[in-house]
Amino acid sequence: MKTRILKLCFIFTIIIQAFLLGGCSSDSFIVFSTQNPKNGLNRNQLETNFKKEQPIYYAIIAPKGFKDDMVKISLTKKDTKSEFWGYTNYRNKTVKTHNENYYSDYFVIREEGIFVLQAFELENLSKPIATGIFRVYAD
Repeated sequence: MKTRILKLCFIFTIIIQAFLLGGCSSDSFIVFSTQNPKNGLNRNQLETNFKKEQPIYYAIIAPKGFKDDMVKISLTKKDTKSEFWGYTNYRNKTVKTHNENYYSDYFVIREEGIFVLQAFELENLSKPIATGIFRVYAD
């Protein structure tokens, strides 16, 4: 019972954030923080700059829900030293959304750079449903 109430509070918080951060848009989006989004976040806790080896929490929010119960997440690093800003695939994973309107997790990155996190529905891997950009820097 207690976990169900906490889950409902989290979903309510995420939905409110979706309207505050994304206007009244029904488009999916990604938020980043140094704190676990399952505990609830406010605007002041959202970040796009992180230190190396610091946990980077993210939440992919789909106000209207995901079309499928699986989402592919792709993390790509921009090559800033290249003349044409090449891209390197950093991580990929496919996750279950459990019929929720969000998915959250975290990762730790041990190198500097500019990173792009994208979420794709499995039925269309050529067009992301959400994209977020963040930077990792040295101490």
